[in-house]
Amino acid sequence: MLDFKHILSIMNLDKPLVIFDLETTGLALAYDRVIELAFIKIMPNSRVIEKDIFFNPEIDVPSEVTAIHGLTNADLADKPLFRHQAQEIWDIFNDCYYGGFNVANFDLPMLRREFLRAGYDFNYTKKQVIDSKIIYHAMEPRDLAAAYKYYCQKELVNAHSALADVQASVEILDQQLAKYDYELIRQISEAPDDRYVDEEKRFYWRSGEAYLNFSKYKDRSLAEVATVDPGFLRWMMEADFSPETKQIVERALEGEFPQKKSQDSVANSEILPPAKKTVSGFNEEPKLF
Repeated sequence: MLDFKHILSIMNLDKPLVIFDLETTGLALAYDRVIELAFIKIMPNSRVIEKDIFFNPEIDVPSEVTAIHGLTNADLADKPLFRHQAQEIWDIFNDCYYGGFNVANFDLPMLRREFLRAGYDFNYTKKQVIDSKIIYHAMEPRDLAAAYKYYCQKELVNAHSALADVQASVEILDQQLAKYDYELIRQISEAPDDRYVDEEKRFYWRSGEAYLNFSKYKDRSLAEVATVDPGFLRWMMEADFSPETKQIVERALEGEFPQKKSQDSVANSEILPPAKKTVSGFNEEPKLF
Protein backbone atom coordinates (compact mmCIF):
# COMPACT_ATOMS: atom_id res chain seq x y z
CA MET A 1 0.00 0.00 0.00
CA LEU A 2 1.46 3.32 -1.07
CA ASP A 3 1.80 6.02 1.56
CA PHE A 4 1.03 9.53 0.29
CA LYS A 5 1.54 11.35 3.59
CA HIS A 6 4.94 12.70 2.60
CA ILE A 7 3.67 14.04 -0.74
CA LEU A 8 0.77 15.74 0.99
CA SER A 9 2.96 17.23 3.74
CA ILE A 10 5.46 18.71 1.26
CA MET A 11 3.16 19.88 -1.52
CA ASN A 12 0.38 21.36 0.61
CA LEU A 13 -2.10 20.75 -2.20
CA ASP A 14 -4.82 23.27 -2.91
CA LYS A 15 -6.28 21.02 -5.61
CA PRO A 16 -5.99 17.29 -6.40
CA LEU A 17 -2.83 15.75 -7.84
CA VAL A 18 -3.39 13.17 -10.58
CA ILE A 19 -0.37 10.98 -11.30
CA PHE A 20 -1.05 8.99 -14.44
CA ASP A 21 0.32 7.02 -17.37
CA LEU A 22 -1.01 6.23 -20.83
CA GLU A 23 -0.52 3.34 -23.20
CA THR A 24 -1.34 4.23 -26.80
CA THR A 25 -1.43 2.85 -30.32
CA GLY A 26 1.69 4.88 -31.12
CA LEU A 27 3.38 8.26 -30.71
CA ALA A 28 1.61 10.36 -33.35
CA LEU A 29 -0.64 12.91 -31.64
CA ALA A 30 -2.73 13.53 -34.76
CA TYR A 31 -3.48 9.89 -35.39
CA ASP A 32 -2.81 7.59 -32.44
CA ARG A 33 -5.26 6.83 -29.64
CA VAL A 34 -5.19 6.04 -25.95
CA ILE A 35 -5.78 2.37 -25.15
CA GLU A 36 -5.02 2.39 -21.41
CA LEU A 37 -5.24 5.10 -18.77
CA ALA A 38 -4.02 4.34 -15.25
CA PHE A 39 -4.08 6.98 -12.53
CA ILE A 40 -3.82 7.66 -8.83
CA LYS A 41 -5.64 10.81 -7.74
CA ILE A 42 -4.54 12.26 -4.41
CA MET A 43 -7.03 14.66 -2.86
CA PRO A 44 -6.02 17.51 -0.52
CA ASN A 45 -8.03 15.80 2.22
CA SER A 46 -5.86 12.63 1.84
CA ARG A 47 -8.52 10.65 -0.02
CA VAL A 48 -7.02 8.57 -2.82
CA ILE A 49 -8.69 7.25 -5.98
CA GLU A 50 -6.91 4.64 -8.09
CA LYS A 51 -8.12 3.21 -11.40
CA ASP A 52 -6.94 1.48 -14.57
CA ILE A 53 -9.14 1.93 -17.66
CA PHE A 54 -8.83 0.29 -21.09
CA PHE A 55 -10.30 1.60 -24.35
CA ASN A 56 -11.13 0.37 -27.81
CA PRO A 57 -9.07 2.80 -29.94
CA GLU A 58 -11.13 2.20 -33.12
CA ILE A 59 -7.88 1.78 -35.07
CA ASP A 60 -5.37 -1.03 -35.45
CA VAL A 61 -2.77 -1.53 -32.74
CA PRO A 62 0.53 -2.05 -34.61
CA SER A 63 2.44 -5.22 -33.80
CA GLU A 64 5.50 -3.08 -32.93
CA VAL A 65 3.47 -1.37 -30.22
CA THR A 66 1.89 -4.57 -28.94
CA ALA A 67 5.42 -5.91 -28.46
CA ILE A 68 6.02 -3.07 -25.97
CA HIS A 69 2.90 -3.12 -23.80
CA GLY A 70 1.35 -6.47 -24.71
CA LEU A 71 -2.11 -5.13 -25.60
CA THR A 72 -3.63 -6.57 -28.77
CA ASN A 73 -6.62 -5.70 -30.92
CA ALA A 74 -8.45 -8.71 -29.47
CA ASP A 75 -7.78 -7.51 -25.91
CA LEU A 76 -9.41 -4.15 -26.67
CA ALA A 77 -12.23 -5.06 -29.02
CA ASP A 78 -14.91 -5.16 -26.27
CA LYS A 79 -13.61 -2.18 -24.27
CA PRO A 80 -15.48 1.15 -24.15
CA LEU A 81 -14.62 4.01 -26.49
CA PHE A 82 -12.83 6.98 -24.97
CA ARG A 83 -15.57 9.37 -26.08
CA HIS A 84 -18.14 7.29 -24.21
CA GLN A 85 -16.08 7.60 -21.01
CA ALA A 86 -14.98 11.19 -21.61
CA GLN A 87 -17.28 12.80 -19.03
CA GLU A 88 -16.11 10.44 -16.28
CA ILE A 89 -12.45 11.04 -17.16
CA TRP A 90 -13.03 14.79 -17.41
CA ASP A 91 -14.47 14.81 -13.90
CA ILE A 92 -11.31 13.06 -12.68
CA PHE A 93 -8.76 15.22 -14.53
CA ASN A 94 -10.25 18.69 -14.78
CA ASP A 95 -8.55 21.44 -12.73
CA CYS A 96 -5.86 19.35 -11.02
CA TYR A 97 -2.12 19.10 -10.77
CA TYR A 98 -0.66 16.46 -13.10
CA GLY A 99 2.29 14.18 -12.44
CA GLY A 100 4.03 11.20 -13.96
CA PHE A 101 7.10 10.29 -15.99
CA ASN A 102 7.29 12.25 -19.27
CA VAL A 103 3.70 13.50 -18.95
CA ALA A 104 4.64 17.01 -20.11
CA ASN A 105 5.93 15.91 -23.50
CA PHE A 106 3.68 12.97 -24.23
CA ASP A 107 0.88 11.86 -21.90
CA LEU A 108 -0.74 15.25 -21.35
CA PRO A 109 -0.71 16.30 -25.05
CA MET A 110 -2.05 12.87 -26.03
CA LEU A 111 -4.79 13.03 -23.41
CA ARG A 112 -5.70 16.56 -24.48
CA ARG A 113 -6.07 15.37 -28.08
CA GLU A 114 -8.39 12.56 -26.99
CA PHE A 115 -10.50 15.04 -25.03
CA LEU A 116 -10.70 17.34 -28.06
CA ARG A 117 -11.96 14.47 -30.21
CA ALA A 118 -14.69 13.91 -27.62
CA GLY A 119 -15.61 17.62 -27.52
CA TYR A 120 -13.84 18.62 -24.29
CA ASP A 121 -11.26 21.42 -24.18
CA PHE A 122 -8.76 20.06 -21.66
CA ASN A 123 -6.40 22.92 -20.82
CA TYR A 124 -3.57 23.11 -18.32
CA THR A 125 -0.57 25.30 -17.58
CA LYS A 126 3.06 24.50 -16.78
CA LYS A 127 2.37 25.41 -13.16
CA GLN A 128 0.02 22.43 -12.95
CA VAL A 129 2.57 19.88 -14.23
CA ILE A 130 5.13 18.05 -12.09
CA ASP A 131 7.03 15.77 -14.46
CA SER A 132 9.34 13.26 -12.77
CA LYS A 133 11.39 12.83 -15.95
CA ILE A 134 12.15 16.54 -16.17
CA ILE A 135 13.11 16.58 -12.50
CA TYR A 136 15.26 13.47 -12.95
CA HIS A 137 17.18 14.90 -15.92
CA ALA A 138 17.69 18.23 -14.17
CA MET A 139 18.93 16.70 -10.93
CA GLU A 140 20.86 13.76 -12.42
CA PRO A 141 22.60 15.01 -15.60
CA ARG A 142 23.48 12.50 -18.30
CA ASP A 143 26.53 14.19 -19.80
CA LEU A 144 30.23 13.35 -20.00
CA ALA A 145 30.98 14.92 -16.62
CA ALA A 146 28.24 12.84 -14.99
CA ALA A 147 29.48 9.64 -16.64
CA TYR A 148 33.04 10.44 -15.55
CA LYS A 149 31.91 10.92 -11.97
CA TYR A 150 29.79 7.74 -12.02
CA TYR A 151 32.35 5.39 -13.56
CA CYS A 152 35.64 6.96 -12.45
CA GLN A 153 34.61 8.73 -9.21
CA LYS A 154 36.36 11.88 -10.41
CA GLU A 155 35.33 15.43 -11.25
CA LEU A 156 35.91 16.38 -14.89
CA VAL A 157 38.27 19.36 -15.05
CA ASN A 158 38.45 21.48 -18.22
CA ALA A 159 35.19 20.10 -19.56
CA HIS A 160 34.68 20.90 -23.28
CA SER A 161 38.41 21.03 -23.81
CA ALA A 162 38.69 18.45 -26.60
CA LEU A 163 41.74 16.68 -25.18
CA ALA A 164 40.36 16.59 -21.63
CA ASP A 165 37.08 15.15 -22.94
CA VAL A 166 38.92 12.48 -24.93
CA GLN A 167 41.05 11.50 -21.94
CA ALA A 168 37.92 11.24 -19.78
CA SER A 169 36.20 9.14 -22.45
CA VAL A 170 39.14 6.71 -22.45
CA GLU A 171 38.91 6.33 -18.67
CA ILE A 172 35.15 5.81 -18.85
CA LEU A 173 35.49 3.11 -21.52
CA ASP A 174 38.18 1.40 -19.45
CA GLN A 175 35.87 1.31 -16.42
CA GLN A 176 32.92 0.12 -18.49
CA LEU A 177 35.01 -2.75 -19.88
CA ALA A 178 35.91 -3.69 -16.33
CA LYS A 179 32.30 -3.44 -15.12
CA TYR A 180 30.37 -5.09 -17.97
CA ASP A 181 30.80 -8.17 -20.14
CA TYR A 182 32.44 -7.20 -23.43
CA GLU A 183 30.00 -9.22 -25.54
CA LEU A 184 27.12 -7.35 -23.92
CA ILE A 185 28.85 -4.04 -24.71
CA ARG A 186 29.20 -5.10 -28.34
CA GLN A 187 25.54 -6.11 -28.53
CA ILE A 188 24.47 -2.76 -27.10
CA SER A 189 26.75 -0.83 -29.43
CA GLU A 190 25.75 -2.73 -32.55
CA ALA A 191 22.03 -3.11 -31.87
CA PRO A 192 19.99 -1.42 -34.61
CA ASP A 193 17.10 0.84 -33.69
CA ASP A 194 14.38 -1.26 -35.26
CA ARG A 195 11.78 1.46 -34.83
CA TYR A 196 13.14 3.10 -37.99
CA VAL A 197 13.37 1.99 -41.60
CA ASP A 198 16.57 3.90 -42.39
CA GLU A 199 19.62 5.04 -40.46
CA GLU A 200 18.71 8.68 -41.06
CA LYS A 201 15.38 8.05 -39.29
CA ARG A 202 13.34 9.72 -42.01
CA PHE A 203 10.94 6.77 -41.99
CA TYR A 204 9.64 4.69 -39.11
CA TRP A 205 7.80 1.38 -38.96
CA ARG A 206 4.10 1.15 -38.22
CA SER A 207 2.26 -2.15 -38.70
CA GLY A 208 5.13 -3.32 -40.87
CA GLU A 209 4.93 -0.33 -43.22
CA ALA A 210 7.14 2.73 -43.68
CA TYR A 211 5.76 6.04 -42.38
CA LEU A 212 7.31 9.48 -42.79
CA ASN A 213 8.94 10.94 -39.69
CA PHE A 214 9.19 14.56 -40.89
CA SER A 215 7.59 17.27 -43.04
CA LYS A 216 3.91 17.98 -43.64
CA TYR A 217 3.48 14.25 -44.29
CA LYS A 218 4.76 13.20 -40.87
CA ASP A 219 2.87 10.12 -39.62
CA ARG A 220 1.50 9.29 -43.08
CA SER A 221 2.53 6.15 -44.90
CA LEU A 222 5.10 6.25 -47.67
CA ALA A 223 2.66 4.38 -49.89
CA GLU A 224 0.02 7.07 -49.36
CA VAL A 225 2.45 9.93 -50.05
CA ALA A 226 3.62 8.20 -53.23
CA THR A 227 0.00 8.24 -54.39
CA VAL A 228 -1.16 11.71 -53.32
CA ASP A 229 2.07 13.67 -53.85
CA PRO A 230 4.80 11.90 -55.83
CA GLY A 231 6.31 15.33 -56.45
CA PHE A 232 7.31 15.46 -52.80
CA LEU A 233 9.23 12.22 -53.20
CA ARG A 234 10.88 13.52 -56.36
CA TRP A 235 11.96 16.57 -54.36
CA MET A 236 13.52 14.22 -51.79
CA MET A 237 15.53 12.60 -54.57
CA GLU A 238 17.13 15.99 -55.34
CA ALA A 239 17.50 17.16 -51.72
CA ASP A 240 20.22 16.46 -49.15
CA PHE A 241 19.21 13.01 -47.90
CA SER A 242 21.36 9.93 -47.41
CA PRO A 243 21.82 7.43 -50.25
CA GLU A 244 19.90 4.84 -48.21
CA THR A 245 16.93 7.17 -47.76
CA LYS A 246 16.98 8.12 -51.44
CA GLN A 247 17.02 4.46 -52.43
CA ILE A 248 13.86 3.88 -50.38
CA VAL A 249 12.22 6.90 -52.06
CA GLU A 250 13.34 5.82 -55.54
CA ARG A 251 11.80 2.40 -55.07
CA ALA A 252 8.61 3.98 -53.69
CA LEU A 253 8.29 6.03 -56.89
CA GLU A 254 8.49 2.73 -58.76
CA GLY A 255 5.76 1.23 -56.59
CA GLU A 256 7.99 -0.80 -54.27
CA PHE A 257 7.65 -0.16 -50.54
CA PRO A 258 9.65 -1.54 -47.61
CA GLN A 259 7.81 -3.93 -45.33
CA LYS A 260 8.98 -5.02 -41.92
CA LYS A 261 8.50 -8.71 -41.44
CA SER A 262 7.31 -9.93 -38.07
CA GLN A 263 6.11 -13.25 -36.73
CA ASP A 264 2.47 -12.31 -37.15
CA SER A 265 2.80 -10.43 -40.41
CA VAL A 266 1.73 -11.88 -43.72
CA ALA A 267 4.31 -11.67 -46.48
CA ASN A 268 3.40 -9.48 -49.45
CA SER A 269 0.33 -8.09 -47.64
CA GLU A 270 -1.49 -5.25 -49.34
CA ILE A 271 -0.26 -1.81 -48.31
CA LEU A 272 -3.06 0.50 -47.22
CA PRO A 273 -3.15 3.77 -45.28
CA PRO A 274 -4.07 3.02 -41.65
CA ALA A 275 -7.45 4.75 -41.82
CA LYS A 276 -8.62 2.21 -44.39
CA LYS A 277 -7.69 -0.88 -42.42
CA THR A 278 -10.31 -2.69 -40.42
CA VAL A 279 -9.97 -5.01 -37.47
CA SER A 280 -12.64 -7.35 -36.18
CA GLY A 281 -14.50 -5.63 -33.38
CA PHE A 282 -13.50 -2.12 -34.49
CA ASN A 283 -15.39 0.52 -36.44
CA GLU A 284 -15.17 0.07 -40.21
CA GLU A 285 -14.15 3.70 -40.86
CA PRO A 286 -12.20 5.08 -37.90
CA LYS A 287 -12.09 8.84 -37.85
CA LEU A 288 -8.83 10.74 -38.04
CA PHE A 289 -8.62 13.92 -35.99
